[in-house]
Amino acid sequence: MFFRNRIVLIILLAFSSGASVAQMVTLNGYIKDMEGVYFFEEAIPTLSGDEINTLSYNLVHNRLNFRAYPAGNFEIAIEVRNRIFSGKLLEEIPGYADMIETDDGITDLSWNLVEEEKWFFNTTIDRAYIDYTLGNWQIRAGRQRINWGINLVWNPNDLFNAFSYMDFDYEERPGSDAILLTWYPSFSSSVDVAYKAAKEEKNRTLAAKYRFNLFNYDFQLLTGQSGYDYVLGGGWSGNIGNVSFRGEASWFYPIEKYKDESEEGLSATVSLDYSFSNSLYIHVSGLYNSLGTTEKGESFSLIDPTQQLSAKKLSIGKYELFGQISYPIGTLFQTNIAAMVNPVDASMFIAPSVSVWLLNNVDFYLTSQILLGEQGTEYAAFGNLYALYGRLRWSF
Repeated sequence: MFFRNRIVLIILLAFSSGASVAQMVTLNGYIKDMEGVYFFEEAIPTLSGDEINTLSYNLVHNRLNFRAYPAGNFEIAIEVRNRIFSGKLLEEIPGYADMIETDDGITDLSWNLVEEEKWFFNTTIDRAYIDYTLGNWQIRAGRQRINWGINLVWNPNDLFNAFSYMDFDYEERPGSDAILLTWYPSFSSSVDVAYKAAKEEKNRTLAAKYRFNLFNYDFQLLTGQSGYDYVLGGGWSGNIGNVSFRGEASWFYPIEKYKDESEEGLSATVSLDYSFSNSLYIHVSGLYNSLGTTEKGESFSLIDPTQQLSAKKLSIGKYELFGQISYPIGTLFQTNIAAMVNPVDASMFIAPSVSVWLLNNVDFYLTSQILLGEQGTEYAAFGNLYALYGRLRWSF
């Protein structure tokens, strides 16, 4: 309650100082309406004892991004997600609303304001920070996204808030309750020191990163403590001819007093991507996760919002392959197809999509997520699953 009141006070102060302050306040965001349908090739059991082949849900999603600039080197940011969930999915998964409301930060900033049997309304503050810059120094405190990742799919260097590529409807990605201090010794280098606070010690992180340019490549080195582990990592971004070449890796070693609760792990990825002169884009990537499995026993779920990734374990399988091809058709259509494959258990995730710009600030997005494989493999918890999503978005 204390933290929530302080957020309200910041907003009131930003808007209460007359016209001159109002000119230094910005607001943007979007409203989206998305319908999702899941088709199970093999019927799945429900708690009621029935078996179902389809599940559906609707999501109305509004985002509000506030910025206030009371001084040239001072910024206040608050970003809010408002979501209305409804549909058969809620009826068949008890506790779904509670899972959406869960907030792992040091302060609970997620609330189900209205909760009915077949729908609920959730509001979440996923950004709330103050940013101050003085010369070559910058400090940011509050709920923020600290993005140390380099690759476009998997990020072993993203110690603070790892994300899933499959979560296509959350473009902003999750944030952390953290303090970030950055020093820019030159135009091509930076030093970051960050601390992520959390209710549980296993979710806290204290790390430093040094980023620099050498031989026309951007490199970074990082070290620190992530949960119960010491971590050492690094990455690069550059080009081989006209082909973009990226990679990153992190090694996790248990702290002595936590050796019974953690284990050593290595997470590493490398990728290549290239844009042709006709705008055809190709991207391939691979991931090695030493803690991943080469057997059945655990599966990824599209309908479980509690599944969380970490930089230490970005996949269920030990090896992962990724491929993507996208191509614009004229100026209004963007086509794309992406796939992830576990080469050991032969399961895969395929996601074809098309984006259509209806107006300058209105677009329609149609995508499918297809999970194929034997039952119980990484991408096929219940056997083959076919999901279809249609989304209309107005941005302002």
